[in-house]
Amino acid sequence: MLKKIVLLMVCILFAGCATFKPVDLGPRIESGQVVQKTDNFVVLFDKSASMGQLHGKPMVNEATRLMHAKDAVRNMIASIPEIKLNAGLRTFWSEDTALIYGMTPLVKLDYTKAVNWVGFPYGRTPMAQAITAAGSDLRGAKGYSAIIIVSDFSDTPGVDDIRPEAVMQAITNVNAEYGDRLCVYAIQVGYTLNGKELSEQIVQNVEGGYTVNADKLVTPAAMSAFVDKVISGDCSRYRQVVAQPKEKIVVVEAEPKAEEKVVAAASATRAEEKVIILAFEDIHFDFDKSTLKPEAQEILKRNIQVLKDNPKAKVRIAGYTSASGTDAYNQALSERRAAAVQEYLIKEGVISHQRLSTIGYGETDPAMYEAAPKELYSKEAKANMRVLFEIVVQ
Repeated sequence: MLKKIVLLMVCILFAGCATFKPVDLGPRIESGQVVQKTDNFVVLFDKSASMGQLHGKPMVNEATRLMHAKDAVRNMIASIPEIKLNAGLRTFWSEDTALIYGMTPLVKLDYTKAVNWVGFPYGRTPMAQAITAAGSDLRGAKGYSAIIIVSDFSDTPGVDDIRPEAVMQAITNVNAEYGDRLCVYAIQVGYTLNGKELSEQIVQNVEGGYTVNADKLVTPAAMSAFVDKVISGDCSRYRQVVAQPKEKIVVVEAEPKAEEKVVAAASATRAEEKVIILAFEDIHFDFDKSTLKPEAQEILKRNIQVLKDNPKAKVRIAGYTSASGTDAYNQALSERRAAAVQEYLIKEGVISHQRLSTIGYGETDPAMYEAAPKELYSKEAKANMRVLFEIVVQ
């Protein structure tokens, strides 16, 4: 019995108990489908006190954020194909940061051992120090580099903890030094709103940045897609999708002379693109569906009349999803939802397709923040399964 207990403890400490079989990216490298651009990477691993909190909602045998972070990094390393990469692993906690692996050519077994030996979470979150140190770690390295920050990005209540202003200054300084030779990836562990917002601010403040929740990387296919991004230096998508549009002006469709208000709002804008939301009633969908529900069709019939009453308006139909699922899947689902509404408007409302266009935002820009994306039918998730109408002014 004692041997079984010891074996279980070793399993948890060194390898995790979940079986992860990585997708082999080797054939995609050899065929040229994936072209290596990144030559160096350093993982910044948060082991501050908040990483000792439970990953999601409290439940029996629920793992801590630190354990989930270790799983994510181990699985990432396992998914990297046999290519030449210089690698580093830097931890940060309390008032300290330490490079515990590298910078040296990646040996996956040795790197995984270093991850396994990351100690217990403790103290505040000196992320700014770690980012600054990572800039030094990469200095002198040839080619393109990546910084991968694995953290909950969260403040501990009542504690002078992460210091967001210092973090943003540090990432600004590193970006100024490396420019387009650096991609920054943020893997958020846990579901705190302030953590999500900080991770987004970090990646939008560099030449190339991308953020994702660790729960989106648990499958081999999803992790393979993420590693593909890191290897190929594909870090522009998040900046392009989330940072736009820059400004939204809302006009409620039920207001008198709504079209005139739209025109007035448009004339007050500057040269860059603006998006004016004509606030129709939201069109809602069931989970994982792009089929219009009967009640949605009734709402659309009312919206058709508004469009007819405003014949000069050109409308972009924007689709959204809840947070459950991968970024790529949610992006495609949001596009299908927008297309379903467009098809219905043209078919039932005799509205010219020249007046309509579609765009999918996936899970970005949600109506309500989802603190627990695993709860598929929560009030927040249902609110995000929607389509909005946007009037685009260029």
